[in-house]
Amino acid sequence: MRIVLIDTAFLGDLFLATPLIRAAAEVAGGGRIDLLTSPAGSQATANHPLIDGVHVLAKRGAGAGGFRRAVAWIRARCPDVALLPRRSLRSALLAWMGGVPRRIGFRDRAARILMTDTVLFPPELHQVERNLLLLEPLGVVPERAGRSGHPLEAFPSDEDRARVAGWLARRRLDDGFVALAPGSVWNTKRWPVERFADLAGRLSAERPVVIIGGEGERALASALRDLVPPERRERVHDAAGAWPPSGTVVLLRHASVLVSNDSGAMHIGQAAGVPIVALFGSTAPSLGYAPRGDGHRLLGVEGLDCRPCGRHGARRCPRGHWRCMLDLSTGRVEEAVRDILRAVA
Repeated sequence: MRIVLIDTAFLGDLFLATPLIRAAAEVAGGGRIDLLTSPAGSQATANHPLIDGVHVLAKRGAGAGGFRRAVAWIRARCPDVALLPRRSLRSALLAWMGGVPRRIGFRDRAARILMTDTVLFPPELHQVERNLLLLEPLGVVPERAGRSGHPLEAFPSDEDRARVAGWLARRRLDDGFVALAPGSVWNTKRWPVERFADLAGRLSAERPVVIIGGEGERALASALRDLVPPERRERVHDAAGAWPPSGTVVLLRHASVLVSNDSGAMHIGQAAGVPIVALFGSTAPSLGYAPRGDGHRLLGVEGLDCRPCGRHGARRCPRGHWRCMLDLSTGRVEEAVRDILRAVA
């Protein structure tokens, strides 16, 4: 059986899809599967040993030509089955126009009319478990592995490991630093940069702090570091945009704790196996995207009738007050970090 996974979502979504990739490869007879994904998704799955062919389709700017090339690529791969974790009409059209005989997706959106098999989208499950339900029409009943089963995976290269090792050595950084991830695609999911800077100043009195982020978050990371008191700033290191996600995985394997918004960095941290203090503003763990396991701390402002205000967050607070983040104090986040540091000491 040849399987193609069509998932053109964000970086974090593809990390969350890595358990499905592994399970689908097993269903395919222990072979490898094909992947049609976004530019960010291709970074999340770089070097994956169970992926055969990869085609990258940008969400924006690809136009009709990009869509046609994606359809032609699918046809050339001759898959028997398409797995469609995105509840997206475009993904369903790609599989249908690509001539995939069996198309499996979720049944709660208009795209279901182009599916041959559909499964429920249980809102109470974690996204990893929901993704695995797509294998049920193939005769696989996924094991409900609980809070820590079906781990997220990443496959850094030797070059990734060498580059990170050199970066750490030049700064004389050993294992045990605190990592901060202040970014997110969605503004309402970002804890204020001033709070991150306050936290960095407090923690750097005892141990080094490293700021992480993607290429597009360099300015945010630089602003954070500039806000740290001058007497602490040399203990705060900026690694935003220094390497692709696979390199960030290597870096986080040297950290004691990661403080992250609900963002791709949070899922990178889970793939790296680092304990996470996850900050939820406009979203919430109940949506099914939080880190799983007992070593993490999930923080948010309870009692707001407007939270969560959406599955993915928003560009601005719909009510204009943004209390879901402004009411989350630096002291509360600091205490969660120190709880983890005491636990791993």
